[in-house]
Amino acid sequence: MELKFIPASLQMNQSSPKDQLNVFLKVFLQWVDSQRVVEGAIMVGSHARGEARQDSDIDLVLLCTEYESYLQDLGWTNEFGKPVSVRLEDYGKLTSVRAFCEEGPEVEFGFTQLDWLAQPLDAGTVGVLRDGFQIVYDRSGKYSALDLQL
Repeated sequence: MELKFIPASLQMNQSSPKDQLNVFLKVFLQWVDSQRVVEGAIMVGSHARGEARQDSDIDLVLLCTEYESYLQDLGWTNEFGKPVSVRLEDYGKLTSVRAFCEEGPEVEFGFTQLDWLAQPLDAGTVGVLRDGFQIVYDRSGKYSALDLQL
């Protein structure tokens, strides 16, 4: 599957955060739909709240049946542009891949197991979700129907 990179015309300083997000999500949704181990994706933070600034990153939580391969081989980040820097960040139940690309916004891909949304939610999950969330991908339809007790 061939994905389109985020075009130079949509660099951080040349378009609104909402425009950048919309272009990124089109590419991301194509990619994630081809990733069979990803069951759901949740956007969190300022973009989910509709309060993103020009310098805001895009924060995603990917709910996976398995995700170690994404941490061991970071080549998949090339699907979203040419990475200038990619780093791993460990948050316990969630491990992030933070990608800084030549074009487009900084993106934090947070990989976690399916039980990240299991009730009762742990304090870390509650904190992330209270800061704003939006389900952007739901392979089976089960996450959109969740009644999250925050």
